[in-house]
Amino acid sequence: MTKTVTPSLRERRKAETWTALHEAAASLALERGLDQATVEAIADSAGVSARTFFNYFRAKEDAVLGLQEPVLDPQLVSRMSPRIDLIGQVSRLLLAVARTALGSTDALRHRQLMAAYPHLAQRQMEYMVKAEALVCEAVAGVLAGDPSWGAGAEGFDADDTARMLVMIAGVPVRINLTSAGYDPVRGLRPEDLDPSLALLRQILRNLL
Repeated sequence: MTKTVTPSLRERRKAETWTALHEAAASLALERGLDQATVEAIADSAGVSARTFFNYFRAKEDAVLGLQEPVLDPQLVSRMSPRIDLIGQVSRLLLAVARTALGSTDALRHRQLMAAYPHLAQRQMEYMVKAEALVCEAVAGVLAGDPSWGAGAEGFDADDTARMLVMIAGVPVRINLTSAGYDPVRGLRPEDLDPSLALLRQILRNLL
């Protein structure tokens, strides 16, 4: 039986403050413009101090997009096997970790903000790179536990192997996010990766 963990009062208040700051930042950016969405204006709208703002976000751009440090669930890694559909496992792990960096944001509003301020994509990419680094480290650990994956090709080590594997496994995620049928409101779910993973396997079989 899975034990339900109830957030403490402190955790609930932190989540409420994070949400209030993000909502204020996103609303101000859309209504008044990104330049007018200063840290002071965001904090004031959320009912907190500017000092408190920096306990939750490193910059106003992070608050506008609802970005936060990515988190990797150790339980997801513990269930990974280096011998069974490893590319599929890594793709789904990448998606899970990337989603933690985006927080609980309004997908449609997020898309509007990205369209209005394209340079925000660079800020988001920084967090995606962090998510990828977490997954690389975890995958390297999984591979290290299997003798057949313990060493890379000549001139490369196990970490290089993990990094290349993560890059390959990221392709199905990117294919889905950039497809004409992608719905930003619905978002990307693990099962959505199945068709693109099948295509990747077919391509690799044909190449090799």
